[in-house]
Amino acid sequence: MSSVKMLKGLGLLCWSTIYVGFKKGWLKPKDVIDYAVSLLMADNDDEAVVLIAGGEFLNDEELLNLVSHQVQNIDEAAALEKWRLADLLCVAESESNDQEKLDNLQEVYAKFEYPEDMKSCSIYSQNGMDPLLAMVQVVKELKRKYLLE
Repeated sequence: MSSVKMLKGLGLLCWSTIYVGFKKGWLKPKDVIDYAVSLLMADNDDEAVVLIAGGEFLNDEELLNLVSHQVQNIDEAAALEKWRLADLLCVAESESNDQEKLDNLQEVYAKFEYPEDMKSCSIYSQNGMDPLLAMVQVVKELKRKYLLE
């Protein structure tokens, strides 16, 4: 499953996560447009959403500008953590073997610039904890924070 589908499934996909993901290059213009179309189908007739939904001929900068107008008081750190949660859940729920999961976990750790709470997820961690078990703890904390579990 992709991270954007995971965010959507968790109910965490919103303009803030769209904005951060698109700005970071984690989303394609089609993902942004598809989100706007889904809002239109849910009876959101905001003019800017209509423009985004029809944005297939806009360049990335123009599309990002339209999306930025949908975001009010963006908490970029929170949006990044939601993306990190989605990425970690994709690793945890994949059908890959443990070595592949471990490799993917290291990629997520690097992608998010080595967050402190993932230190034990590193294969170079000196604390003796299994990185995949450490990932489960990080996921649990992020879920508690953003999904009220």
